[in-house]
Amino acid sequence: MAIVITGIGARSPLGCSFEESMDTLRTGRRCVDDIQNLDTTGYSVKAAGEIRHHGEVVRTSAELDRKVYFFEQALEELSAKTNFRQRYRPEELMLNVGGGVDYFDIEGFFSGGDPNPGQILASGCYHRMGAEFRELAGRWHFDAGCHLFASACTASAHAIGLAWRLLRRGLAGAVVAGGADSMISHPSFLGFSALGALSTSPDPSPRKCKPFDKRSSGTVLGEASVAMLMEDAAHVPAGQEILAEIVGYGCSMDAYSVTDPEPSGASAAEAVRAALDEAGLRPDQIDCIHLHGTGTVKCAPVEYNCLQRVFGERIREIPVYSMKGQVGHSIGACTAVEMLGVMYSLQQQVVLPTVNFETPHPEAPFRVVQGAPLRMPIRYILKMNSAFGGHNTAIIIKKWER
Repeated sequence: MAIVITGIGARSPLGCSFEESMDTLRTGRRCVDDIQNLDTTGYSVKAAGEIRHHGEVVRTSAELDRKVYFFEQALEELSAKTNFRQRYRPEELMLNVGGGVDYFDIEGFFSGGDPNPGQILASGCYHRMGAEFRELAGRWHFDAGCHLFASACTASAHAIGLAWRLLRRGLAGAVVAGGADSMISHPSFLGFSALGALSTSPDPSPRKCKPFDKRSSGTVLGEASVAMLMEDAAHVPAGQEILAEIVGYGCSMDAYSVTDPEPSGASAAEAVRAALDEAGLRPDQIDCIHLHGTGTVKCAPVEYNCLQRVFGERIREIPVYSMKGQVGHSIGACTAVEMLGVMYSLQQQVVLPTVNFETPHPEAPFRVVQGAPLRMPIRYILKMNSAFGGHNTAIIIKKWER
């Protein structure tokens, strides 16, 4: 059984369609700049990757939930391209979405006597996020189930990975999987600023996030809503495009720290090995790696330590890539939006240059492409992401071959 991706609907800093996203990746245009959808008066960091259309930031009212609004647009694009609502009965369709925790019931938190530290999350975040996506699933008749993931930066990876496993077991006819998150909010910026995770680079906003670079000083936040249709290749009608095949998935959890990655990379390496085992592949069959690559101080060395455990000294030769210098970090949607880069690599047979990378990190001597894309045969891509709390994910995507 081959589980394939037959379409993607996308709203992100790269653009408001799959085709526009591919064109932006081709040009390498920077999509991070000073925020337009939020008053950043008094902020030390004003940079973010906001959703764009034809290069211009899409402005919305402050009351609008951008991630649900744009995710429904992505669904409409996906439906038009794949006709999945006509090809599958409602009881065969499932929705898996990775999202962020950015709803904060500030008024409820402070209104009831002694504030309960858990109340701000329990009453404001998960409940509302779940309710809005359940309502969307009902409107779109995803009657086979709706699964929501809130595991921070691995949320959409978990959504995609579970979809792959459920489809392999025949527990759904087709799954729309992806992510929807918008970090363009005061709580998100205040929280990440307090954690010391935001870039302190003196460079202008488009150049602040520097994955794998010696001068990496922090990440830049972003937003995205991306939906992809996953189904058994045997059910794909003639003439329907197949973008790629997912062949392996692995995840691990080390609980090393609330915020810091486990330094040795041992737990993340477990996720990679699990994905290779499920795919039936050897490490030497991986052609390139799309990394988490946040641009934070600790990210690149840990990812290098992880991959050295799996690939040995060959890790210095395998081309790697991160999209976050170009679009920012969309947290719960980051795997989903970064799958656009995976599709581009498989379609064009290139590894893209990592935007803003200039000087190799001494503790992470990766082979990072600079300048022009690296053209090479690509059959298997390893896609990795990690998250606060010790989550690690690895997905292996294969160039579709009939």
